[in-house]
Amino acid sequence: MKAFRVFFLVFLFVSLSGFSFGQIKDIGIPSIVNHTRSTYNASTQNWSITQSSKGFMYFGNNDGVLEFDGTNWTIFPVPNNSVIRSALAIGDTIYIGAFEELGYLAPNQEGRLSYHSLNHLIPRDYLGFDEIWGIYKYQGSIIFQSFNYIFVFSENEIEVFEPEGTFSFMHFVNDRFYIVDNDIGLLLFQNDSLQLISNHPVFFRNEIRCILPLENENLLIGTSNEGLFIFNGKTLTPWNSEINEYLKLNNLFSGIELSDGNFAFGSIRNGLFISNRQGIVLQHLNRYKGLQNNTILSLFEDARNNLWLGLDNGIDYIEISSPLTSLNYNYNIESAYSSIVHNDILYIGTNQGLYAAEFSKVRGSGSPEEKFRLIKGTEGQVWNLQLIDNTLFCGHNSGCFQIEGFTARQISDIRGFWSFLKPPQLDNIILAGTYTGLVRLTNIDGQWVFLDEVTGFKESSRNMFLDRKNNLWISHGYRGLFQLKLSESFDEVTHAQLFTARAGLPLDLPYNIQIINNDMVVTTQTGLYQFDHENQIFIKPEDLNRIFEAKEFIDKIHQDDNGNLWYFTNQYIGVMRLLEDGAYRDITAPFSRINENLLPAFENIYVHDARNVFIGSQKGLTHYDPTIIKDYSLVEEVFINEAAFYGTNEPFWFFLRAEKSNEATKKLESIPYSNNSVTFRFTIPVFEDSDKILFSYRLKGFDDNWSAWDGINFKEYTNLREGNYTFEVKAINAFGTESRIKSVSFSITPPFLRSRAAFILYTLIILLIIAGNFYFVRRRLLRIRQREKFRHEKRMAQREQIFKEKTALSEKEIIQLRNESLLSEMQHKNKELANTTLHLIHKNRTLTALKNDLNKLLKNSPSEKPDAQVVNNLIKKINKDLRNEKNWEVFNNYFDEVHQDFIKRVKEKHANLTPKELRLCAYLRMNISTKEIAPLMNISIRGVEISRYRLRTKMNLDRNTNLTEYIMSL
Repeated sequence: MKAFRVFFLVFLFVSLSGFSFGQIKDIGIPSIVNHTRSTYNASTQNWSITQSSKGFMYFGNNDGVLEFDGTNWTIFPVPNNSVIRSALAIGDTIYIGAFEELGYLAPNQEGRLSYHSLNHLIPRDYLGFDEIWGIYKYQGSIIFQSFNYIFVFSENEIEVFEPEGTFSFMHFVNDRFYIVDNDIGLLLFQNDSLQLISNHPVFFRNEIRCILPLENENLLIGTSNEGLFIFNGKTLTPWNSEINEYLKLNNLFSGIELSDGNFAFGSIRNGLFISNRQGIVLQHLNRYKGLQNNTILSLFEDARNNLWLGLDNGIDYIEISSPLTSLNYNYNIESAYSSIVHNDILYIGTNQGLYAAEFSKVRGSGSPEEKFRLIKGTEGQVWNLQLIDNTLFCGHNSGCFQIEGFTARQISDIRGFWSFLKPPQLDNIILAGTYTGLVRLTNIDGQWVFLDEVTGFKESSRNMFLDRKNNLWISHGYRGLFQLKLSESFDEVTHAQLFTARAGLPLDLPYNIQIINNDMVVTTQTGLYQFDHENQIFIKPEDLNRIFEAKEFIDKIHQDDNGNLWYFTNQYIGVMRLLEDGAYRDITAPFSRINENLLPAFENIYVHDARNVFIGSQKGLTHYDPTIIKDYSLVEEVFINEAAFYGTNEPFWFFLRAEKSNEATKKLESIPYSNNSVTFRFTIPVFEDSDKILFSYRLKGFDDNWSAWDGINFKEYTNLREGNYTFEVKAINAFGTESRIKSVSFSITPPFLRSRAAFILYTLIILLIIAGNFYFVRRRLLRIRQREKFRHEKRMAQREQIFKEKTALSEKEIIQLRNESLLSEMQHKNKELANTTLHLIHKNRTLTALKNDLNKLLKNSPSEKPDAQVVNNLIKKINKDLRNEKNWEVFNNYFDEVHQDFIKRVKEKHANLTPKELRLCAYLRMNISTKEIAPLMNISIRGVEISRYRLRTKMNLDRNTNLTEYIMSL
């Protein structure tokens, strides 16, 4: 841990030093995006560059002002169609200068950029001012500069300043304006006056292309033909530096100071040069290295600290702020399978051979010696470069080589050397893995030579690890994991064991050997495993699996000297950066650009030091500088450029980009149903890996789910129903950072047939129809009714008389017959009820008496006699007949017919009565005495009296109320 803290402090110092001395890399070529004339559809030359507050780029082009919003290019010509020499963005207003034309672009009421000329403010005598070459903002004023005049625009007025001869280019440095009058020398424009500060002959022999700030208020003055000079306010001396020598040869045309303090210079003959403040060239880019043209007319550093070049033919974008650069085909490097720095030589193993160059000269200066040259004899596929005991070995498809400087000596011609391993107990033996097994190399008089092949094992041996018990582990992509036991001299494999799923590993291959903390770790489809020597099984270490939790299959892990874990999955590269507290931080964003170019199954990385990490790819060797810190969490605003509504009527547009960037939602006016189809166009001004920008959108009210991420920057909806809608869009950049949601709301009015007015009209019509129908039908019915009434009354009057006569006779007869019938029926039913009751009384008395006699007989007869059993059976039959409910049902039917649902009335009034109590009520209704009720209910007379008492209680009758009278009244 102490060693780590020391490294951390050193790393922090190096990082801070990197910030102090600049962020521009001097190894490899940064990412360059070429925007050709056919891409932006305008003229070839681009004289000036500026950026608005929204992040959109503007270029002064021969055809007008060229706008680039990250997705689309738009040209805005000036009225006289002249060349735009200068442009300056102040907020979202773009001031421009052309031939005898100056003004600005600003959004109009519709949201479109429109041009506003300021020529009407210029006094008539000064209208022939020729080209406007520079525009500057100073203390609320806008300064336009031509070779003939200086115009100061402020408070809707223009003030004019004239030279004694003719002006050259104006320069703004340290809050001061400098300009050369070709007749008198270098002038300081201050407080609305021109003051001579130097008449050195250099100012008369050259165009002054740039004036840049140096320390101690010194100025760096760039000339067109004589290079760079330092001006201390009095004297002018040539800048004795590396960059100056290049600019003298290649004619300086433009120059700017970068935000990190470095300088960028555009030449006429040899492209772009970037130097530090000491004049050392950090980067040189020209047509050979990816630019479209070697003449740099304009330079601009954007808000992301990347560089735009306005060329004599096209526009180039250079990501100078990125920690990644590439050593590619410009350096003779194609697919890189291995790399290493040894004795100040950078070696790169490619599919075409082994290339090398002096590491100290692999810089961006443009020197001829920076190109890598092929080491003779190594033509073909290089698999591995490995340093053992200060000797560099090269594993090659054609054999094995010992590399010394820029020469290669072949050790063996056995095909396919994968890797090398030196057993610690053998000083002069190196074990090498090949396509067909293992071989031994030995050292004779300081030279490594082929010794022999190791017997007993013939499998491909690409990845090897020798554990502390001298077991040699070899991973095979199609078989599994081999454990080999070798003889003491390592010349024979005495035992080979293949470990697969039975040893705790997952079923799916491959099993890749990694080395972490000098121990073997096996990466698989289901995580990381280590070998438990005691139990001879593989187990999953929790600490390592926690570090790589939720990662897909990890193909390769490389642990550098500082404990950082560089890893490759099938999709991307990342690094688990070891922090001071022992935790790890997962870093993947810096490598997003190269993920698609990695070499599947042959990923390779070489960590030389804290500032130099080399990663192999299909497009050369990528150089990564970890000390260049870049904030990948920043993301620009997404903008909805326009909403176009169309349909059966003439289409119309809303231009929304001019809205304030902090306004998340814009509300549009109501859209007629005849224009119920809409197309939204949106963009985000991101220029780093712009081809990886993805959008997602949704139309709330139509589809509340976000769309899948894609690179399409427009969305169309057709035949929308009436209603309220909100279109939302967001973007995600190449580093995985998501933008804020931008939205626009609108409503579509219904068609007239479904409009509110239509529904009101429909309602009125329906009501009128109903009312009319009701009125006319009612009148007709009334007339019919009146006629029918009259006829009916007439007929009824006639019939009524006849009916009355017949009714009188019939009623008398019917009443008489009914009374006779009812009387007869009542007498009959009373007779039947009485007979039934008497029958029941008689039967029950007889049965009761018979039962009593049988009981006496049973008492006097011994129980063991057979006759006793017969008597018992008779008694049971008598009891059963006494309890026979059918007799009660017959009685009930007769009783109901006579007494008209008496039982039902009693139940309704006294719902708590039992069936036995209801039967007692019926007997009392018939006015049967207690003595007669006893045999009917098969109880004693005392039992009847008790039942009568309980019945009175349940009916809540007081003492003075006669029970029989009360029942008779029900």
